[in-house]
Amino acid sequence: MATLFHTTGIVLSRRDHREADRWYSAFTREHGKVEFLARGSHKPLAKLSPHLEMPAESEFLLVDGRAFLTVAGVERLRAFPNVYGDTQRLVLAKNALHLVDIGTKPDEADPTIYELIVNWFSFLDEAPSLTPERSGFVLGAFAMKLLAVIGYRPELTRCLSCKTDVKPDAFRWHASKGGVVCLDCCMKYPETWFAARPLSVDALKLVRFALADRFEEHLRPALPGDTLAEFHEAVESLIIAHFPTIPANSLRAACVV
Repeated sequence: MATLFHTTGIVLSRRDHREADRWYSAFTREHGKVEFLARGSHKPLAKLSPHLEMPAESEFLLVDGRAFLTVAGVERLRAFPNVYGDTQRLVLAKNALHLVDIGTKPDEADPTIYELIVNWFSFLDEAPSLTPERSGFVLGAFAMKLLAVIGYRPELTRCLSCKTDVKPDAFRWHASKGGVVCLDCCMKYPETWFAARPLSVDALKLVRFALADRFEEHLRPALPGDTLAEFHEAVESLIIAHFPTIPANSLRAACVV
């Protein structure tokens, strides 16, 4: 017998199903990521479609039919009009949601991830206009925070091998092992750390800043081209190493409108 329940969440993605239906993926406060079917939502006059397509925090009325969930109603609780009305912000929002969608498993509740998404939307809704360079940096910061929450927080201060604090210009970056390793350990155990690669001190500082500080603070630092490129390479290497699915676009390409 089917049961009804309410849950609060934000739609992550959608895909068409048959001629008139759509599957939606949403991250919810109570249940984590869930997928549900919206019957007839592909039709031009479908009543639920506008509420499911716009970036918003919504309350969903879902029907658990044992085999799958079906949405029976949607009430928008909080809209983000500046995100929806600006192409650059909308692109940033959708790419961050894509990272959540491919980086999380269904039916695993995590209030921290939910708050991260809400804070992200609040930041985008209130932030000034962002350059492509700044957009790429804040999207990278979102990715870093998401990695930390889902269990892949990188080690950014101590050597992964000997656990001592790394010294400036005396460390390497190893994405698959998750962080920095000192040069002494790289030389002592070359077979273990052969994949470690150079990373500048300034790029490491930017990675630390992206992980530790609030989104609003990410509008402050200068973003020299070479340092920003290293930052993106470091973050993207973590995503490739630890996400179950690799994003379709790089962080930089994802911010190009």
